[in-house]
Amino acid sequence: MKKLFIASNNPDKIIEIKDILKRNNIDIELLSPKDFNHHEEPDENGSTFKENAYIKAKYYYDLFHLPTIADDSGICLDFLNGGPGIHSARYLPGLNYDQKNDYILEMMKDSDNRGAKFVDAMCFIDSNGDVSYYEGENEGTIAYEKKGDKGFGYDPIFVIPEFNKTEAELGPDYKDEFSHRAKALKKWIVDAKEKL
Repeated sequence: MKKLFIASNNPDKIIEIKDILKRNNIDIELLSPKDFNHHEEPDENGSTFKENAYIKAKYYYDLFHLPTIADDSGICLDFLNGGPGIHSARYLPGLNYDQKNDYILEMMKDSDNRGAKFVDAMCFIDSNGDVSYYEGENEGTIAYEKKGDKGFGYDPIFVIPEFNKTEAELGPDYKDEFSHRAKALKKWIVDAKEKL
């Protein structure tokens, strides 16, 4: 069976990628740093989602010499002029996501400027060392309160307008088909059969 290395230590992200691939009938052995008992991570010092995805993919590809996929994603708020963006995971250090979401809702409680988007940039390095990129975006708004328990990160405050529900309310059935990560991963799937 062909192997694919997922360059992430985020268990929620790994589960989501596995679910999306399974839903799209990609039969492949998925490996992550945990499978190699590797806990160090590269310094994500890029200035864009794309650059950070490449940094992660190249770091693990050089270590394990397996076809590697990495993504960098985040939430971009109009209220913060596109922030926290590439700093989403490191935004408000010391707080968990529940607390981060509370902070954002409090900060924006009197604002009507609630436009937002989730962005995902994916980098794939194939068995020959060739690099490809895939991107996905999801437009939405920021809720006035947290809702839903079927997501992670900023999902409980990110509203999908056509459903008037947060991604955490819509859960995996929605996310595995239509999320920013699913959109990027589906573009990769088109190429995967030739490049793995």
